[in-house]
Amino acid sequence: MTKLDADQSQPAGVNLGTLRKNLPFLTRALRAYIRVENAGFFSGFETEQGEIAVISLIGLNPGISQNDVASTLVLKKSAVTKVIKGLEDRGLVQREKVETDKRFNALTLTREGQDKYHRINVRMTEQHDALLSPFDASERAQLFGLLNRLHQHLVERDHQRTGTASGISGSADD
Repeated sequence: MTKLDADQSQPAGVNLGTLRKNLPFLTRALRAYIRVENAGFFSGFETEQGEIAVISLIGLNPGISQNDVASTLVLKKSAVTKVIKGLEDRGLVQREKVETDKRFNALTLTREGQDKYHRINVRMTEQHDALLSPFDASERAQLFGLLNRLHQHLVERDHQRTGTASGISGSADD
């Protein structure tokens, strides 16, 4: 086992230098640690990683389209179709064609899906409290304010680059 520096963020003798301010490095490292934290979370709900985000998005936006789910979650449309099919088969989501546009599938949670969504939210709040325990309420608000501002900026840059709302959906690392 490697001895860690006093700040416990790196093995002794490893200088991160500019990597401490490198967004791709930090987000990749944070994501790796969060995935470990999430392992128990996902198994406790008998669900896959992408399913929780899809259930949450549908719960927050009843009637949302599969295309909007894919675009918002930065996932391939084929991946979202597979997730929706699995959730539908388990009785958590229902798809309905819209009279005015037969190509459009409006997604809603079933009663069972809504119950699961509410249980997920309770557990997610507990998990976030544990993950974000180094920060007080003001710091958490600032952190998420900055992250959401960065997210919006990157969405706008992607839209300018591609002319679409989902230009990077084929390149997600999940």
